[in-house]
Amino acid sequence: MANAALCCSAWSCAALGSAHAATLTVYGAMGYDQHVAQAFTKATGIPVNLIHLSTGPLLARVQAESRNPQWDVLWLDGNQAMQTFATQGLLQCGWAPAVRYTALGQQLVPADHCWQPVGVTYAGVILYNPKAIAQADWPTTWDDLAKPALRGKVGMDNPAISGPTYPLVAGLLQHLGDSAGEAYFERLKANGLKVFPTNSVTLRALQYGQIDAAVVQSSAAIGFLHEMPALRIAAPAPSTVLPSDLAIGKQVTGAMQQQARRFVQWVLSPVGQAAMQQGDAHADSNYLPLLDGTAALPSLKQLGTVQPLVLDPAVWGPKEPQVIDWFTAHIAR
Repeated sequence: MANAALCCSAWSCAALGSAHAATLTVYGAMGYDQHVAQAFTKATGIPVNLIHLSTGPLLARVQAESRNPQWDVLWLDGNQAMQTFATQGLLQCGWAPAVRYTALGQQLVPADHCWQPVGVTYAGVILYNPKAIAQADWPTTWDDLAKPALRGKVGMDNPAISGPTYPLVAGLLQHLGDSAGEAYFERLKANGLKVFPTNSVTLRALQYGQIDAAVVQSSAAIGFLHEMPALRIAAPAPSTVLPSDLAIGKQVTGAMQQQARRFVQWVLSPVGQAAMQQGDAHADSNYLPLLDGTAALPSLKQLGTVQPLVLDPAVWGPKEPQVIDWFTAHIAR
């Protein structure tokens, strides 16, 4: 995910050509969001004020502002969070942009149209050092992470801090069943699992030899290969689908609503998708497009064949607090 930095930007130069356009405030947690916002302003003349945070802090900010939202458009990974905000009445529902989704994209569109899927990464893949692990023990399945040969050498993110990690945990609980899923993570802990705050910290631990295998978001894993090309990626079956989603605030009306819809429609256009793929080559740009006719970057081929698992946000959104509490109490500590 993107770094936990705060960027507040408005591009007044484009606004000169569109003086009537009010500034659109976008809360984003995507590595490419600033590049996309700048390209949108250049194309449309609509100025954008981007508040850029990593997913955890951004979710906390939206929640803290729930009685007085300061954003017009919200852009983040994870439809479980979007489901929560929709249930709280924070999102504008009932409108859908005119786009042609792939089969997976259609599957991810909510029936009430409270948010729009934009692209997909995978909540967890395994990035490992093949030189530090005997070939017979290279981890290519979830069970491989519990092998004695990897004792104390596996790391993952903390779902209480890293937004993409809750879907990873939820996906394995869905796949294995709640009890068997909890037992799986307890096996990992007994085998010396190390829990780090976010993708970047987990990847540095891999780089410096604190661990030999890292479970991280697929886009971060692909991007890290630019720094350490000798590492290998495995996408264990199943790999939980992590959609990036756009939503418009319920409070947004009138001309601002039209500008917000224009932003969503523009992102879901060929030029918007191109901006996404150009904005963060070492991380979030390595996503699977959901629009017919938009090809993924060649980097996605490094994942090989992926068996996707799609979570129902209506089921797993409400479970998030209790799952994170359990993970904190039994695995992270």
